[in-house]
Amino acid sequence: MKAYALTHVGNVRPINEDAYYLPRPGETFAAVADGMGGHLAGEVASALAIKVFSETLRGTAKPDESRMHEAVARANLAIYEEALNDPAHKLGMGTTLTAVWFAADYMLMSHVGDSRAYLLRNRALMQLSNDHSLVNEMVEKGEITPQQALTHPQRNYITRALGTQATVQPDILRLDYLPGDVWLLCTDGLSNYVRNLEIAEILLREDSWQEKLRALIDKALSRGGGDNITAVAVTGEEDGLNVG
Repeated sequence: MKAYALTHVGNVRPINEDAYYLPRPGETFAAVADGMGGHLAGEVASALAIKVFSETLRGTAKPDESRMHEAVARANLAIYEEALNDPAHKLGMGTTLTAVWFAADYMLMSHVGDSRAYLLRNRALMQLSNDHSLVNEMVEKGEITPQQALTHPQRNYITRALGTQATVQPDILRLDYLPGDVWLLCTDGLSNYVRNLEIAEILLREDSWQEKLRALIDKALSRGGGDNITAVAVTGEEDGLNVG
């Protein structure tokens, strides 16, 4: 597999509270996290989630659901205890976490929050994560439309996150891994500004993957860029790693 990442602070936020993980040689997992809780708290939460999650999976021979649950649980508890023990974070801190983990013929996705995981398969883009957000619940109940959710005043309110409680329940999905599959992980700084059809159009270009990620971020920036923006693409190409 080969993984690529790009992140941007955006046009409004003073700091970047997003974090991401790309696989080291021999590893087959990647992740994104979007911290919350204000200056210091958000960036600490996302960085801590990525650190503990990756350390827990490191050395495991192949994707395993129980190990994935353990990695999320450890990351959640680390953030929760940090918030309890550090006066600077006493007002609360948390983060989203969305990750993928690959074997030769199957993969696992783990998801908490409103960052997203998309699968590009046979030139069609599918959103496989489900936003843990208030507006998504409202859409599912038919109270508002998906279009109204994009500008709803409570669109940034998430209903599930790492670190806000002592335990958390992630969504875990297992899928067959097929040749040609491409996964895109992103924070809501991208998905709130760039529609799924536009994401698909950019991912299907003949450009390099780094150029595609740049185009996605530039599109979000051109529409306001009111949040931090992070995108990670994971492909079935030959082993290697590119970071931008």
